[in-house]
Amino acid sequence: MRRLLSSVLAVTFALLAAQPAAAQFTSNNVDQHSWLTLGELGASSGNDCWGYVSPSGREYALMGVFEAMVVVEITNPASPVIIASVAHSGSSWGDMKTYQTYVYVVNESGGGFDIVDLSDVDNGNVTLVQTVTTGGMSSSHNVAIDETSGFLYLCGSNLAGGRLQAWDLSDPENPTIAGSVSAGQGATVHDAQIVTFTSGPNAGKQIAFAANGGIGLDIYDVTDKGNMFRLSRSVYPNLAYAHQCWLSDDGQYLYLNDELDGINETVIFDVSDLSNPFVANTYDSGVPAEDHNLYIKDGFMFEAEYRAGLRIFCLTDPVNPVQVGWYDTHPESDANGTTAAWSCYPYFPSGTVIVSDTSRGLFVLDPSAALTAGALVISYPSGRPDLIDPAGGTLLQITVDASCGATTDTGTALLHYDEGGGFQSVPMSEQGGNSFSAVFPATTCGATVQYYVSVGSTGGGAFTDPAGAPGSSYSTLSAAGINVVLADDFEADLGWVATNGGATSGDWQRGVPIDDPDWAYDPSSDADGSGQCWLTENLNNPNYPDPSNTDVDAGSVTLTSPLLDLSGENASISYDYYLRLTDVEGGVDAMIVEASENSDAGPWVEVARHDTNGGANWRHNDITPIDLQTAGVTPTASMKFRFTANDADPQSIVEAGLDAFKIVELSCDAGVLGDLDGDGIVGINDFLQLLGDWGPCDQPCPPSCAADLDDDCTVGINDFLILLANWT
Repeated sequence: MRRLLSSVLAVTFALLAAQPAAAQFTSNNVDQHSWLTLGELGASSGNDCWGYVSPSGREYALMGVFEAMVVVEITNPASPVIIASVAHSGSSWGDMKTYQTYVYVVNESGGGFDIVDLSDVDNGNVTLVQTVTTGGMSSSHNVAIDETSGFLYLCGSNLAGGRLQAWDLSDPENPTIAGSVSAGQGATVHDAQIVTFTSGPNAGKQIAFAANGGIGLDIYDVTDKGNMFRLSRSVYPNLAYAHQCWLSDDGQYLYLNDELDGINETVIFDVSDLSNPFVANTYDSGVPAEDHNLYIKDGFMFEAEYRAGLRIFCLTDPVNPVQVGWYDTHPESDANGTTAAWSCYPYFPSGTVIVSDTSRGLFVLDPSAALTAGALVISYPSGRPDLIDPAGGTLLQITVDASCGATTDTGTALLHYDEGGGFQSVPMSEQGGNSFSAVFPATTCGATVQYYVSVGSTGGGAFTDPAGAPGSSYSTLSAAGINVVLADDFEADLGWVATNGGATSGDWQRGVPIDDPDWAYDPSSDADGSGQCWLTENLNNPNYPDPSNTDVDAGSVTLTSPLLDLSGENASISYDYYLRLTDVEGGVDAMIVEASENSDAGPWVEVARHDTNGGANWRHNDITPIDLQTAGVTPTASMKFRFTANDADPQSIVEAGLDAFKIVELSCDAGVLGDLDGDGIVGINDFLQLLGDWGPCDQPCPPSCAADLDDDCTVGINDFLILLANWT
């Protein structure tokens, strides 16, 4: 018997008075209509979301929470109204999809899947038709529906080993099992999109694109429910857990996100040949947060990226998505982790987009500015500098390519740099066409300089490289040159000492990393290509009884250097490090770098802390004389450094590595750039020589052409700008 729920559960909230101001959330080209907190939704946590449009055109958000599915009318997006809540077994996963006037809701806690009737929702009536337990159906991670063919597919259910299982929706209130992918053809499915092709070489076929966790991408022909078979299986770089995927508007490309790769990287497959898909490219939004659910509408991609919120990309070039807007539901941090923005739904005719957040509830957003602003792509034809001259004058060149209808706003290109006291800006000069350049001003030798560039669009908004700047930025070192005093690639034992600080596993070991697919958190190789490195509990340890769990657990492990001489002028250290974390909120799990001026006698002073997840990637760091001075450490001839990987309570994954350790001395005097006559100043004689050399340089170049200050084998406007910047 149907249970009429709306009479008791319909509630209208005075949101403008109740909710905090939208200004607390950061955004770009996306505005907030409204926000319903978990408290207002009557929930302890949130999960999935979907949408429904009634025959009258009224729009409804379907919000998954731990306890239920909540129906919210958002026809007036600034004043959402909670219509009803349909309870189910408590579950952190409560996915749903719609078909005709029904919504089908699954959960992972048991009891079957719900069929909810929305046909009378305009009158405030939402009815639970039945909870389906046919064939022993109890739980399912996800559900997918092909509305064209009228079939529902369970993903990761307790039936058929979690493989795709099709249900016939000919009678939407009484679905029946139509068939399952066999064990020999399939694997446990995490999420899927099923499409009936109506044109092209696959016309008439029903095709399932399945994200199958650690296996990768499977594509199935599910046209015949009695004989559903796999067409192809694909893997990709950094595969950890294929989470969800969605097809492009034209059906040629598939966009897949990986939930556990530890990096913000979505994979683009060319699926024009379903039997032979291949990776066409990858992309990211420039922040460390992992990507989760994505959907595509009218040439734009909408992606929920956990702690980075909603990100919107233009797909004018389908293999090179361009970020055009975002709304951050977790402004405290863009760190890696599996909380915050879980999913989004962009298919309302009004253009409204909803986002479900695990800890903050339901966001109702206006993306219209992002869809009309266009996009600019910034690149570096001469590369980005590893070093910049402390005296100033190092040239940075960019090119700006417009897409999605954008054009560059004249006079808006800026170079932003920060050597420790906050970002300052330098205008970039237009070089014709889409090229711009600027020179770095004088900086303190030994300083690590952060920088990024920004360009305004006539369509509105400023585009930065890297995306997310200034929170994300590039770095360079202020030095005229580097002399390597010591280079330790860890192929030989130079006296590093590993100690245990109470951890139950994860001791530092020197060796060749084992690339084992059963434990994807270890590095697959060392950083510098020499072979060996230091890493926490390598899988080649024959004395370790459980090689399936070798990360640092319940304590810390420390790696201490041999005696090091940093008494040379402007001596510093550099190293590559690997750090894979699954819980980075608060920075407690980390790799901590400490220095002692007096060997083991100490005191030990923290000089660097790495507490962001790098995924399966090695990263580089320099600890310069300025860094040591800031920490209160005076470089001596009897120093030691130690690297501690820490796993705090509660436990999570902590894997660390160290490689390519160097002591370097920084040169601060490169002469005066632009002093062509060698008299120690840059003046009129140097200017006249530059004019005399104007044009292409003789070959070979170098060493010809002293006036070619930017090393492009041509004396031109950029060289003039460098000379002018160093005029004395």
